[in-house]
Amino acid sequence: MPEELSQQRTQIGSSGNKAAAPGKTARSMRGVAVTLLRTGIVVGFLLLWQIASGPWIEPFLISSPTRIFSSLIEGFTAGDLLQHTWVTFQEIAIGFPIGAISGVALGYAFGRSRLLAEIFEPIIIALNGIPRTALAPLFIVWLGIGLWSKVGVVFLLTFFLNFFNTYTGMRQMDQEYVDVARLMGVKGWKLTGKVIFPAISPYVFTGIRTSIPFSVIGAIVGEFVAATEGVGFFIRMSAGIFRTADVFVGIIVLMIMVIIMDKIAALVERRALRWQTQTEHIQIQA
Repeated sequence: MPEELSQQRTQIGSSGNKAAAPGKTARSMRGVAVTLLRTGIVVGFLLLWQIASGPWIEPFLISSPTRIFSSLIEGFTAGDLLQHTWVTFQEIAIGFPIGAISGVALGYAFGRSRLLAEIFEPIIIALNGIPRTALAPLFIVWLGIGLWSKVGVVFLLTFFLNFFNTYTGMRQMDQEYVDVARLMGVKGWKLTGKVIFPAISPYVFTGIRTSIPFSVIGAIVGEFVAATEGVGFFIRMSAGIFRTADVFVGIIVLMIMVIIMDKIAALVERRALRWQTQTEHIQIQA
């Protein structure tokens, strides 16, 4: 009898693998088609831009892809653009982790303590209603035109997004998970690490990935207000002397920074939520 059951399971597994093979092939073909279509759209847009620059629209207004690429290579070769990029990266590398960790920690604390949430939630909501760009000049006054004023703006933009996402996750979490874990004797930090954080981790990573572009925006806003270096200063200076190609170069550098940061966050998210993917896979197979 056990041998018959094992044979049946083996046959079911093999038939499932055979059925899954065409699905994997179809998904891979779809991925190739999407990549080719995306590449074609980008290349077509760049070609139209290149053709329009000159005969149809003044290059002074929109520059051209070839001029922008030339300015990008020249800027990195000369070292000026690399220095500006490094300054902006430092501002984000300091302000973003501090803001994200603080937002997640406070959101967790509010979710665990109803009294704390009732006291401070209206205050947090009121502070969140203040436009962050309006606070950038204050940070310049308080912390000067150097690195730390931009770190303050980055922190502020990052903090609120992570706080509200984590707090929402804590409020949406099924309390039965916590109750069952407590009945099994799980307490303290083990309860947080084994039960609560896995339950709210999708919300946490959504907040982190959402706040990545806003951290870059915070650094650039601070550099626009008052700075002597940084990509925001580079863009403002280039626009002031009507060097359109350099303005686009600065924008491209910021786009690359956001893409790299988002890819790193997505990789960490996939590894951290691997259990969730495995659970979904088991449910589909069942």
